[in-house]
Amino acid sequence: MAKVFIGVGHGGKDSGAVANGLVEKDLALSMALYCKAELVRHGVGVKMSRERDEDDRLSEEIRECNAYNPDVAVDVHINSGGGDGFEVFHSRYGGVGKTLAKNIEEEVKKIGQNSRGLKIRVNDEGRDYFGFIRETKCPAVILEAGFIDSEDRKIFDEPDEQRRFGVAYAKGILRTLGIAWRPDNDSTVQAAIDIIRKKAGLEQQTIDYLLAYRYAKDLVIKLAAAME
Repeated sequence: MAKVFIGVGHGGKDSGAVANGLVEKDLALSMALYCKAELVRHGVGVKMSRERDEDDRLSEEIRECNAYNPDVAVDVHINSGGGDGFEVFHSRYGGVGKTLAKNIEEEVKKIGQNSRGLKIRVNDEGRDYFGFIRETKCPAVILEAGFIDSEDRKIFDEPDEQRRFGVAYAKGILRTLGIAWRPDNDSTVQAAIDIIRKKAGLEQQTIDYLLAYRYAKDLVIKLAAAME
């Protein structure tokens, strides 16, 4: 079984970037959970650095990633600084990490987000600057969906838009792993889940428990209709 590690930027006391009523740690978690769901649907093993709002130190992320020994790893973030567009960092050494970055970038552009490109960053010693890329044992990339403090936020500020980013990330990962993407014919159920999350403010873990119910599909559709 192919395995993927998903790092979720910030968490707990570390909110990450905050602007326009949006918080990076929450947006990153939402996108990461959607990405996980799509990967799991395709039979991929997934471990996340966190699945709720809790302290999530980078050193712990790296330790968990290396212990899991995945084929590839991604770290989900939201940018700030008043810019525009998606960008992805990969190792200066290229290889599978660069391929992963390119595949994800192509999928993100398909959902309407422009790209600032594939990037590397090195430290004074000429090594990869970011610990998540430098210290993980597998090919790893850092994903910056867009800018929280500019008009760019409008492409990811709603749950359904966050789902599109998560699915785009998953598609790029799947392509890198050599796994063909299968369309999800249950879009009605997913739309209902998005409504419930937005209206009731439920965490993904609660949604997961709900979906374990025998008649979950009918239930979420009825709940969403009642909330509209």
